[in-house]
Amino acid sequence: MRIAILFLMISVNLFSQDQYFVGKNSELLINKKVILKEGKPGYYGFYKDDKLQELFAKDGFSNNPEKLKGIEFTVIQTMENPNGFKMGRDLVLVLESDKTGKIYYAYNSDIGQSFELYIIDGIILPEGYFCDKLETEEDKFSSKITTKTPENSQFTIHQIVENDTIKLYLKLEIYKDKLSLNNKGVKILLSDGTILSRPNADIEISSGTGNDTWGYTCFIRLHEDDLQTYSSKTITDYLLGNYGRKMVESNALELREYLKCMTK
Repeated sequence: MRIAILFLMISVNLFSQDQYFVGKNSELLINKKVILKEGKPGYYGFYKDDKLQELFAKDGFSNNPEKLKGIEFTVIQTMENPNGFKMGRDLVLVLESDKTGKIYYAYNSDIGQSFELYIIDGIILPEGYFCDKLETEEDKFSSKITTKTPENSQFTIHQIVENDTIKLYLKLEIYKDKLSLNNKGVKILLSDGTILSRPNADIEISSGTGNDTWGYTCFIRLHEDDLQTYSSKTITDYLLGNYGRKMVESNALELREYLKCMTK
């Protein structure tokens, strides 16, 4: 299969310092060194106690980043939030450093964008980590087999196999509080500065809860040259019609790895 041969030619994936989001697999971070991600508008979820009752470096309802910046922590343990889904954070990392002693960081295992720690030296993921997350459905009335990535607020990849033909589609999404009916065309900015353009791509519009938000969605057919591009580079930003959005780093890395799984 030509797609398989194409990916065999691509150099072996080196995880190095890639900031993959482990989500519910928090145990992968045990013994990892982490530091605070700087530049975020606010920091939440750091506590002094294992009951998550007393904020560490409390600053109103959040944490004071000045008390956390530059400190190298070791993840020594993980646990579930003893208060359930308190503040939208279901899992807890137990962190330790000489400066702070033991503190606790609660995070939302479904939202990589909200994760506030940078993993020093990156993370090595188990073989098949992303491939095992793919969802496959066989059509009962035809030969069609559809494989897709888990739902994501920014992208989904669909692979459709039917009558020995393989088609791959990349779905990109943006949510805005304004309605724009004259949207058309897609632009994608890659990590090397390359801009990919599909000026005639259609943008679908859907309404959110109570019409407070509007979803803008585009399906892009991926061909072999696209696969080579997206497997060796990552998406940093994308523009759907009039609206642009920065791609979360962990999402960009996941997109790259999912494509490799779906083209083996």
